[in-house]
Amino acid sequence: TYGKLEYFVSARGEKIQTKGEIFLCDDNGISIISDIDDTIKITGVTSVRAVLRNTFSGEYKSVPGMSERYRHYESYYNATFHYLTASPDQLYPFLREFLQREQFPLGSYHMRHFTWFDMNFFQFFSSKSFIKQKTIILKMFFQETCSRQFILFGDIFQKDPEIYATIYRQYPERILKIFIRVSSKNLKNRLNKVFEDIPKHKWDIFCNGFDLPETFF
Repeated sequence: TYGKLEYFVSARGEKIQTKGEIFLCDDNGISIISDIDDTIKITGVTSVRAVLRNTFSGEYKSVPGMSERYRHYESYYNATFHYLTASPDQLYPFLREFLQREQFPLGSYHMRHFTWFDMNFFQFFSSKSFIKQKTIILKMFFQETCSRQFILFGDIFQKDPEIYATIYRQYPERILKIFIRVSSKNLKNRLNKVFEDIPKHKWDIFCNGFDLPETFF
């Protein structure tokens, strides 16, 4: 089954109602799992201060060409989209508005949970807990489907290459391609080491959406 279910939730005795969405996909077909920050949205994750500034001030800006390319993949492959981010789930309304405004394909959101009892925002954005969170969610996709194939998009500025390489080694037949966004194509040397035991045709780099291929095979 492929599609979207909408549901509504309200508290007893309250007039406020919240709408939710469930995106469905079956065991076959193609899913695209995409990071958000510095993969499709310009964030500046190499600096915590830049992350906070770009997260909480001004209008989110997209990486050029990414929404057009993603819409093409959605249409051409009938692909489902799943957005995996280290951002706190409190930012969901803003990220959803950004993806809608920039006309990215609809899809599910998978975010980190933030609570003031655990840490402050500065500590949250500096922590490495996103590595475990992303790994758990990626494994969930592979374990909950039998033969669905996946294309992974991430960036070089955090640990997406290492996370994706680890997942590939566990599910090599299920991953069609890994794409890593870089700021300079000279950074491919680092990725050669991360992906040294992964076939070269299984991964590639890009700087913006216009660098990405129209088809995967």
